[in-house]
Amino acid sequence: MIRLACASLSCDGFVDQQFRPTFSLLPKLGYKYVEFNCWHPSDLTARSVASIKRRLQETGLAPAAIYGSAFGAATPHDISKDVCHKLRMMEVALELGCSRICATGAARGQAGGLETIAKVLEQIVPFAESSGILICLENHARNNLENIEDYERLFQMVDSPNLGVCADTGHFEAASVSLDEVADRLHAKINHIHVKEAASMGEERFVRFGDGVTDNVRFVERMIGYGYSGYITVELALEDKSTVEKDLKVPIDLFSPYLM
Repeated sequence: MIRLACASLSCDGFVDQQFRPTFSLLPKLGYKYVEFNCWHPSDLTARSVASIKRRLQETGLAPAAIYGSAFGAATPHDISKDVCHKLRMMEVALELGCSRICATGAARGQAGGLETIAKVLEQIVPFAESSGILICLENHARNNLENIEDYERLFQMVDSPNLGVCADTGHFEAASVSLDEVADRLHAKINHIHVKEAASMGEERFVRFGDGVTDNVRFVERMIGYGYSGYITVELALEDKSTVEKDLKVPIDLFSPYLM
């Protein structure tokens, strides 16, 4: 089953608005699912989770995933904090009633690289497996999780049916990675999809749907052909929210033929 979600950053931007624009806009636009970008200090606290749960009930929205701060740490002390943070993300997902957490890595070659991500995953995968949580590792340009080879190497170090790829279409193209090759080589491990538009191949700049070069529909169709079932999360990573309602209607039209 394919479901269309919208990331809270699409409505809130990158500032802490306690998800107020998200809860105001998405029901009006017809979205049913929301992915919460929980990277602000209060987002994973018990008080915030209770507020999110109440507003989900009031608006009829459902949670698709919890997105949190990136994997990465330079010292054993900080690795321990990263483990605890990712465990808390999974707890919040369970408290809200969803089964996915998403995070990317640190800047390329920084914060321990893939080895540190693997160390953290070794500690949190058992909880994911026992609780039914999917860990979705998102690619970013110029990141420790950037290209196909990064994932292939990481899955050699640690693997699990609950561990997979959150394929960010715009970021793969920003890193000059072919989406066709992503689908062909990683489809068995892709457990979540983020759709956004890169302005051009190899450029880490993102634009409104229809203004860039990313063929999101082609990628989604190829993934469905490979048997993908899960969420497509819209990420409109723009600071300018002056036309956000219009901008977020476009992906509904793009992807509604694939929804079940």
